[in-house]
Amino acid sequence: MKHICKLALLALLFPAVIGCGGSEPANVAGGASESEIEEYNRMLQESQSQMAEADEAMAKQAKGGR
Repeated sequence: MKHICKLALLALLFPAVIGCGGSEPANVAGGASESEIEEYNRMLQESQSQMAEADEAMAKQAKGGR
């Protein structure tokens, strides 16, 4: 029983120890050009506005359905 508990504890702690790495930030935009970043930002804003419109439509539908 002690061996099972030790293995379970090790299995829980091992990923936590491995996951703790350096504290330096990662640059996810790496080799992206300025135009690619601008295109991404444009698409992000478009997506957010579509989500806001969908939220408004759902709210209006919920009000009208009551």
